[in-house]
Amino acid sequence: MCVFNAFCLNPEYSTTRMVTKEQPRIENDPSSKLQTQLFLPAHSERQGEGGLRTKGYFKKSFDGSPLVSVITVVFNGHKYLEQTIQSVLNQSYGNIEYVIVDGGSTDGTLDVIRKYEHAIDYWVSEPDAGISDAMNKGVRISHGGYIMHLHSDDSLCRREAIEVLLEKLSSSKRNWATGFYKYIDSDSNVVKTDKPREYSCFDMLLRNIIRHQTTLVPRRVFEQVQFDTRFKYAMDYRFFLEVWEIMGEPFFAPEHITFFRLDGRSLSSNFYASIADEMYARKLFRIEKRQRYWLPFDYGIYFLRLLKIFFYHSRGSIAR
Repeated sequence: MCVFNAFCLNPEYSTTRMVTKEQPRIENDPSSKLQTQLFLPAHSERQGEGGLRTKGYFKKSFDGSPLVSVITVVFNGHKYLEQTIQSVLNQSYGNIEYVIVDGGSTDGTLDVIRKYEHAIDYWVSEPDAGISDAMNKGVRISHGGYIMHLHSDDSLCRREAIEVLLEKLSSSKRNWATGFYKYIDSDSNVVKTDKPREYSCFDMLLRNIIRHQTTLVPRRVFEQVQFDTRFKYAMDYRFFLEVWEIMGEPFFAPEHITFFRLDGRSLSSNFYASIADEMYARKLFRIEKRQRYWLPFDYGIYFLRLLKIFFYHSRGSIAR
C-alpha cells in the first residue's frame, strides 16, 4: 500500500512497513496528565536506549491507517520476551509502533531486545518505580492514536489480532474495543480459552473484566487518567473503571486476541492479594465518584471470589 509521505523500510515487519523521516510535532497541554516525549530524559542508571526512532525513523497516523502503539514493559523477562516481540512484528496490520520499557534487567533481556531493535521503534532500559510507572512511561513515549499494553510473558495469538480489533472498533462506532484470552502454560500449550460474551458496567463493578493485553484504548484517554502507582496488582482495574466512566462501554469483540501465560503471579499466593487490591480499587473509585459504597456487599464479592478460586484450584482448573 502506498501512503503519501510514508515509505516501506522493510516489508517483513509490521513496524517497518509505514515509516517517515518527518519527526512528530509535540505540543503538550500543561494541564494534561499525559506529557508526550520523543525520547526519555537522561537517567544516571540507564543501561541502554535504541530503536528506529534513534535512527531518525518515525511513525504517524494516516487516513484509513491509524497508528497503533503496542507497549511492552519487562524486567528480567528474557524467557518469553522473544515470543512477545515476534507476535507484534508478525502482525498483518502495517502501521504499528512498538515500544519496550525495561526496568533495568540483568538476565539477558537486553540481548533479546537488541536482537530486534532494527524493528522496534523505541526501547529503553533503566530502573523504574514498578509496573504502573513503567506502563505510564511507555504511554508518554508512544505516539499512536490507540494504545495496547502487552506484557513480556504474553503474546498476540494471531497475525490479524490488531487488525481485527480496529475493524470491530470502526464498525461498532464505539470508542474502544477489547477481546479475549487463550490461556497457555509455561510450554505454550493452550490450557483454556475464554468464552466471548458481552459484559455490563455492573459486571465491571464486581471484578475486572477488561484485559489490557486484549484492548485498544484511545490515546486521548491518558490525558485524563493514568495507571495508579499505589496498586501492585489492580492498577489495570482502577484504570479501566475510569476509562469506562469516561468513554462508555467498550465493544466486546468476540475474538481471541492474546495468549495469556499462567506462569507467574496469576498462579501464586499473590493471586489472593490481587483480589483484595481489586476491592480497594473499587472502593476508591466509588468514593471518588461519590457513589454509594456498601462495605458488606464488597466483602461478599471478595469472599465469593475466594471460594471460586479455591474450588477451581483444587480441581487444577483456572478460575475467572
